[in-house]
Amino acid sequence: MICRGIADDPDVLALIGEAPVRQRRPNLLLAAVHFLLLGGAAHPLAEHYDTVRSFTGGGDGPVASGDLVADFKDFVMVHRTELLALIAARSTQTNEVGRCTAILPALATIAGGDPLWLLDLGTSAGLNLLFDSYAYTYRQRSDGATLHAGRSGALVRLDCAVRGELSDLPALDLPPIAGRTGIDALPIDPTSEDGADWLLACLWPDNLPRFDRLRGALATARLTADAPTVYRGDIIDDLPGVVEGIDTDGPLVVFHSWVAAYLGAERQTQLVETVRALSRTRPLHYLYAEAPIETPGLPTPPSPSPSSTSHLATAVVHIAPDGSAPFRLADMHHHGKWLRWWPTPTAPKGRHAGPAPAPPHR
Repeated sequence: MICRGIADDPDVLALIGEAPVRQRRPNLLLAAVHFLLLGGAAHPLAEHYDTVRSFTGGGDGPVASGDLVADFKDFVMVHRTELLALIAARSTQTNEVGRCTAILPALATIAGGDPLWLLDLGTSAGLNLLFDSYAYTYRQRSDGATLHAGRSGALVRLDCAVRGELSDLPALDLPPIAGRTGIDALPIDPTSEDGADWLLACLWPDNLPRFDRLRGALATARLTADAPTVYRGDIIDDLPGVVEGIDTDGPLVVFHSWVAAYLGAERQTQLVETVRALSRTRPLHYLYAEAPIETPGLPTPPSPSPSSTSHLATAVVHIAPDGSAPFRLADMHHHGKWLRWWPTPTAPKGRHAGPAPAPPHR
């Protein structure tokens, strides 16, 4: 509603037009407004934002006029200088931990009991590297049967609808982790108030469950004793140097989710070639969750699904160290709301007698 209301507003467009050319993005303005409101800016606009009322306790600020677009424009005009400074310096960043509903079974499949070293490309705040700190419920869509995994008592509880059979999923024991590393062009420190608030501000203000999930993940990152090491750099050009510095004899898992979609097709191909070259020097699994329609440069196999909309799903693909062809492990919702796991011919079914035992939280 906000975007429709301000799309042709000359004053708002003039503000965006003053930003550096590469920063003239509507999403940056929306995030900057959200950021100031989360920071306590007093204005009737705050009452329109579910997330801000939840974050600040709500009810004590100026009363909303009832006209969302008018309140938004007034806020933008009042805070014009602050907004321009944020737009000039920031970039949109998200760290969707809901995708861990696919990362967990994928890593459980890869591990085979061996400690894994994880390297997340485009890691943002590194929250997906903490996948084993979250609790999971997989719910069979056909009859409501459930399967629980992960850590009991976790601050983040992820619920995923399973299309197909629960028994198609691999055993969901938490794999042992040898180390956690990430690369990002502009990494966010999840332990800083500014970094955490900016991540939250980049979410839509009417999606309170997603907002609360991220708040839980940020709190988990502040409490964990096994914080990832995150490097600032390019996920292709700086990847070989980062891999060279990872000291492990065990398998390395290079993975990314909804990152390659921001690269052109040629750079996507370069990413695959770089990872494949590295796999010739050490045991390396390549795992990604990307939308095929957005990533023509990735070697994503076609989906086994007969659905006419399967091309809109996010594909979870694994390339093993032995040089075998890419295998499509699953199709999933881009935020992890649902998952369709494709069983491999060798994967035994029916291994879920009960929830996986949860080690004590670190």
